[in-house]
Formats: sequence, structure tokens, C-alpha cells
Amino acid sequence: MSGKKRGGYVGASCVCPHCGGDARFVAHRGKGFVSLLGQVELVRSYYHCRACGAGHLPWERTLGLSAHRLTPAASEVVSMLGVQTSFAEVSERTLRKACGLRLSESTVERTTESAGQRLAKLLEQRIKFGESEPWEWERDALGRSCAYVSVDATGVRQQGENGAAAEGRMAYVAMIYNPRGAARTLERRKASAPHQVRYLAGFYEMDALGIEARGQAAQVGWDEAEQQLALSDGGAGLEDFFRKNFPRATVILDFWHAKEHLVELGKALYGEESAEGQQWLDERCHQLKAEGGAAVRASLEAIDVSTRSEQVREHHRRETNYFRNHEHKMSYPSYLANGWQIGSGPVESACKTVVNNRLAGSGMRWGSPGSNAVCHLRALFLSQRNQWESFWKDYPN
Repeated sequence: MSGKKRGGYVGASCVCPHCGGDARFVAHRGKGFVSLLGQVELVRSYYHCRACGAGHLPWERTLGLSAHRLTPAASEVVSMLGVQTSFAEVSERTLRKACGLRLSESTVERTTESAGQRLAKLLEQRIKFGESEPWEWERDALGRSCAYVSVDATGVRQQGENGAAAEGRMAYVAMIYNPRGAARTLERRKASAPHQVRYLAGFYEMDALGIEARGQAAQVGWDEAEQQLALSDGGAGLEDFFRKNFPRATVILDFWHAKEHLVELGKALYGEESAEGQQWLDERCHQLKAEGGAAVRASLEAIDVSTRSEQVREHHRRETNYFRNHEHKMSYPSYLANGWQIGSGPVESACKTVVNNRLAGSGMRWGSPGSNAVCHLRALFLSQRNQWESFWKDYPN
């Protein structure tokens, strides 16, 4: 072959992206790609590096084409649909209705999971998407700007190779958020940013989750908030997680989880559906909100269970210890006076929205790498809107 064609010609060379050596032009090679407008045939110049033995297609790299033969725009649309509904639904209905493309279920799955795996690697490398832009944090009753962080976990059903049974895994969900509901007036609600939340989700080790959560928080001006607040259900290791990664944050135990412990103790002391037990529970819940955890712990310690059964005594001991161990996170009177949130409802809702709504459908079982990838990608999709756009703009493949 002689003469110039599509940028490559006999004797031409370029720098090898793999080793930096001299890659020589070999030939023009054709390949079909799927774009949002349908099938596209592209002729590319193929170069080969003798130093490392690798081949190189500069035009393909420039265009951001993927190994799945999809253009960047097609990959984004397929992935965006793939994190919202089943791969089969995307293949058989949604994608065809949205843009007329016909792709197999396996192509939709590979494309979506590949994007999620790419995202996970970038997050591990502490790559940030978009520019840092401090949020206008909501203010509490004392006029202080307040930033919130919360973490929870939810189960994802798994399957082994060839459909073999496998134990489920726990996906962590972390969120940095600016609770719009705290806005005092309708005017402030209208003026506030439309979607101020950053999610992370996946099969994380806690240290890795902490690093990535701190990065997300820093990008939205966490350190500029005058008051930092961490809400959780008191799960094992969560308080240590907050102390290590968000040391300035006031850690608050979800009020409703604390209440559940009183509910269970009331049943043990007074039996099911007892009027006396309901009155006792109402009094303790009012005390918890009006006086705090230390007062409730003292009330529990004052209960004489010496003549009760061993089972009741054990239940009383366990719940009293629970309040003793967590009362420093139960200063609800001051939290409420400050106008702070006392419930972990946002992160519990996030577990459903980010993970369960997509990965916990009826009969669904996942391989570990694929479900982890979808968790990451769906968290990005549901986060502050510029995150998804920045990821696909700067890292299309």
C-alpha cells in the first residue's frame, strides 16, 4: 500500500502509548461501531511497536471508542439505562424506544458493568469529577451552616459461577448531603440547589470508603461548614468510621433506632399489647426526646428486675447497656434545639434508592464484580447531576 489514507501511510510512525517507543504504520483496518444513529463503518490506521510488540490505533483512541464497539455517546446512553432497569428490559424495549438501537442483553450488561468498573478504579485513584464547588449549606437555629454525612449497609443477593449458590454481600452506601428540608422558607427552598447529595456505593472496605467519602466531602466544601453532623443507626464500626474520617463531626444516633430498643424492652417487661407497657413506652420516648439518653439510662437502671425471670433480667441488662454505651450520641434535646436532624432516614432511603431498587428485584442474583460495578455507577448517576456528565466527558473509556 502506498500513499496517504486516513492519516496513515507507508513509512509513517507515531509514539507507542504503551512503552513510548517508535510505532510504525502497518495497514488500514476497518471496523464497525454502533453509534446513536446506528451502525458506522470506520477505517483506522494500525501501528505496531517492535519494542513492546503492542498494536495501536490512534484514531480509535482519539474518538474514545470502546472495546464493545460502541461510540462514547452510545456507551453512556446504554449505561444510563442499564443502571435504571434490568439489562433485558433495556435490550428488548427501553433502548429501542429511546433511540432505535438494537443491542443484545449481554452487550448492555457488559457495557454497563465495564463503565462501573472503570468508575471504581478512578475513585480508588482519588480522581474527582468536575470542579470543586462549595455548597451553600443549610443553617441551623443558631445560624450556623451545617453539613451532613451518613453511612449504612444493605444486602445484595449473589450467585457463584454457573449459577451456583453463594452468600449475599453487604454493600455500603455513604452520602454527603445538604438537607433541603431544613430550609426555613419557600423562597429559600426555591433558591437552593436542586440536588445536593453525593453518593458512594459498593462492596467497600471501611478505610477505602472513608478515603473516597472525604474526597467527595472536600469537593463540596465540607470543611467550610461551621457545624458537621454524622448520622447513623449505631451499627458496628460506624462511630469509629466517623471519628477517623470526619473528626469534627458531632455523631448522632438515629432516634428511631434508640426507640426500637425501648419498644423491645417494654415488651419484655410488660408483655405484648399491654396498656401499662404502652404508657411506659410513651413516657420513656418523651423522656428520650426531652431529656436525652443519660436520663433514660438512669430510668432503666432504676427498674427492679430482681424477681423477674432470667430472660427478662437479661433483656433488661442488654438494653440498659445499650443506652449506657450510646448515651453520648443521644443528646436529642440540644440537637432539636439547634434544628439538627435526628433521624438516619436519608441514608436508609438511599440504600433502597441507590442499591435495592436496581439490584434487589424479584429473583435477581448477581456476580460480585458486576453488582459492585452497578452499585458504583448507580451511585454516580443519582448523585449531584454534574458528576455523571463530568465522568463521561473526561473518562469516556
